[in-house]
Amino acid sequence: MDRVHKGYLQHNDISPGNVLLHFPEDKVSEVYIGVCDWGLASRVCETTPSRYVYPTAEARTAAFKERGSFVAPELWYTYGKPNSETSYETLRRRHLYTQAADAYSVGVVANMIWKDEDDFDLFKDAAGKARFAVALKELTNPDPKNRSTLHLVHATLTAPPYNFQIPECCYRKHI
Repeated sequence: MDRVHKGYLQHNDISPGNVLLHFPEDKVSEVYIGVCDWGLASRVCETTPSRYVYPTAEARTAAFKERGSFVAPELWYTYGKPNSETSYETLRRRHLYTQAADAYSVGVVANMIWKDEDDFDLFKDAAGKARFAVALKELTNPDPKNRSTLHLVHATLTAPPYNFQIPECCYRKHI
């Protein structure tokens, strides 16, 4: 997703159902991660409003329970009467999809994947695992102004002590 954001695109709908994992039989220590369902994707310069708008708090709560916690908190809102501070049009302008919202969703999914991981080759020691957890937690800060970026987390995880390999591309080269 860091590469996607560098291309000035955002997915706007990261969730476990949109993450594909492929475990090649001939490379048992590798996993390929893909992202699908680009139907809500947009360019960063676009002002695409959030689709998580509801006329009542009850409707919002019901939708949140159905959708899950993969959506950044700033995208959920309940609108009020026309021509008010909480009118649909006013809130629609304030609650836009951003790369920070994508980062939040990636952080939630990544935490789901790695929260119980204890692989020594990945973390080296308990301190490494703690640093890894902090890097991912920073993506899920409820305040988008204080949320880490995918670029910063990517830079952290590809530097020592993790040294994760950067894939050359997101898809297989030879099909």
